[in-house]
Amino acid sequence: MQLNRCPVCHTRISLDAMAQDEAGRELLGMLAKLDGETGFALVGYLGLFRSHTRDLATDRALRMAKEVLGLSDSLPALAEAMRITVEQIRSKGGDPLSNHRYLQKVLGDCHGFKPDIAGAPRADIVNAQPVKTSKTAQALQALEDFGNGNG
Repeated sequence: MQLNRCPVCHTRISLDAMAQDEAGRELLGMLAKLDGETGFALVGYLGLFRSHTRDLATDRALRMAKEVLGLSDSLPALAEAMRITVEQIRSKGGDPLSNHRYLQKVLGDCHGFKPDIAGAPRADIVNAQPVKTSKTAQALQALEDFGNGNG
C-alpha cells in the first residue's frame, strides 16, 4: 500500500516496506504514543546524529530514541531540551552528534537534571542549587503567578 509521497524528496512511501522493518515498526509505534511536541522534538533531535553522507539506520535511531526517552520522566522538559539542542547545534552548523552529552547538559541547565556517576540520568537537584531559567521562562512564570493572584 502506497501511503503518499515524501514531502521532501517526493518519492513514494510504502507502508508495507515500513512494516517489514522491525526497528522501523517499533520506532513508529513509539513516536505515535508520544504527544506531538515531544515526537516532533525527538525526530529533530535524532536527525542530529545523521552523517552528511548517509542516512541514520533505523535500528540505531530506535536505540537512541529509547536512550533519550529514558533521560527524564518529564516529557515536556525533555521536549524543550531537545528543541533547544537542535536549534543550538543547527545554528553552529557542526558535525553530527555521537552521544547525548550535549542534550544532558541542556536538560541540566534548563531543568536541574544531573546524570549520576554511571551516566544514567537522575531528576534530583544536586546541592539544592536553584535551577537557571531563561528570562522568557521567568517572565512566563511571573505572568502565571500574577494570574493566580500571587503577584
